[in-house]
Amino acid sequence: MMKLIGLIILATAATYADEAYRTFTAQDGRTLSARIVSYDAASGKVLIERADKKRITVAPTAFSAKDQRYVDAWQTAQHFLSTSKFKLDVVRKEVNSTKKEHEVDIGEEEAGGRRGGDSGVQTVAIDKITHYKFNLLIENKTKIPVKNLTMEYRIYYDQEKAVKDEKANKNRREDDPRPERYLSMEESKVKEGKLKIRAIEAGESKEFPTQSVSILKRSASRTWGDKIDLKGSLEGVWIKLSMQGPGRDKLVREIALPPSIPKKYSWDPVEEPEAVDESEEKEEPKE
Repeated sequence: MMKLIGLIILATAATYADEAYRTFTAQDGRTLSARIVSYDAASGKVLIERADKKRITVAPTAFSAKDQRYVDAWQTAQHFLSTSKFKLDVVRKEVNSTKKEHEVDIGEEEAGGRRGGDSGVQTVAIDKITHYKFNLLIENKTKIPVKNLTMEYRIYYDQEKAVKDEKANKNRREDDPRPERYLSMEESKVKEGKLKIRAIEAGESKEFPTQSVSILKRSASRTWGDKIDLKGSLEGVWIKLSMQGPGRDKLVREIALPPSIPKKYSWDPVEEPEAVDESEEKEEPKE
């Protein structure tokens, strides 16, 4: 079983130190325009910067219940975006593989009229179908749980298929006992998936699998209809892990295997432009 380790390639909004100022409300009702700079887990206090750029250290309990929840969410976001405290890896796994033989009954006419030759039941091709999946490994090395995550992924792979060779079949005789000719055509495919993750508890490590994809490799001992050589390849995976930030914005961590996948492929499918018939006459503007 082959295992390959992926590398973290991007974490958007790596810190909340540059967040916009917001209004904090104290327990006695007074308000303050400020932003969080850092949180000290040892002392349980938060460093905030007021609108006049002055920084002060306060206990979160000095704020209203709503603002205390905001401080907790801010701390969780910081942990989620930390590549050392909230670690991501991805591995590729071969689930299983199967083989299938293709047999055909080749008559004497199809074999070229030679008695005792290659006529009769013959194995003309062997398929090897391999199923692969990817596992996202998450390790929460912090002391607080990280909840309500969404895992989205794209698996990219290429697969050849057999299509009729119209050019070769164009002059084919109607009484030709041999099957029509085929040739291989490569298709680039993408398998998408989405998974909701309730929580990664403090100090916990978990694995989350993608769906599997099937790669076909066909080896033909003789060309017979659509039983021709075919190949396929698994290119890689691109995973986005997201959560809602304290300001209800979306925080995203990304990982790919191999790391070059985002440079080679687009996350969102590219829309084909509408075809324009250049032969159509353009309407003359009315005076």
